[in-house]
Amino acid sequence: MYMTINRRDRDAIYDGLMTDLSAIGDVFIDLHNDEPASAKRLYRRFEVELRLLDSLGWEKEPEAERFELTMPVQELRPIIERVYWSAVSSLADHPEELVDEAVHALTAATSACPELLARLVEDDLLDPEVWQGADLAGTEAASE
Repeated sequence: MYMTINRRDRDAIYDGLMTDLSAIGDVFIDLHNDEPASAKRLYRRFEVELRLLDSLGWEKEPEAERFELTMPVQELRPIIERVYWSAVSSLADHPEELVDEAVHALTAATSACPELLARLVEDDLLDPEVWQGADLAGTEAASE
């Protein structure tokens, strides 16, 4: 089951991804410093985030107003959580140093992410395949 989001939420997630992806050069640094485990961990994180751009659009200003998120919930949820906590942390740590545009973008992320996370949890609860993976399908049948 896919989730469709509006342009405002898309822009908030996109901006958060751009902030996170700014650290992609750390993969090179870790490899250069012979820290392959850290480089692999970052690679896996960025690989999933880059795939999310397929749903959000790679352009900063796409023409669409609605965006279908086609990633599995288990991959999407950590990205949304990371964007949210990064935005919350930035607002809490350095509000006086942020320009108005950045404050607006971070505020958008802190309001969009909890709603999206709630929808992801709801989708998880409605998806029988997720129940089976979490061994909740048997619990459902037992309670009937």
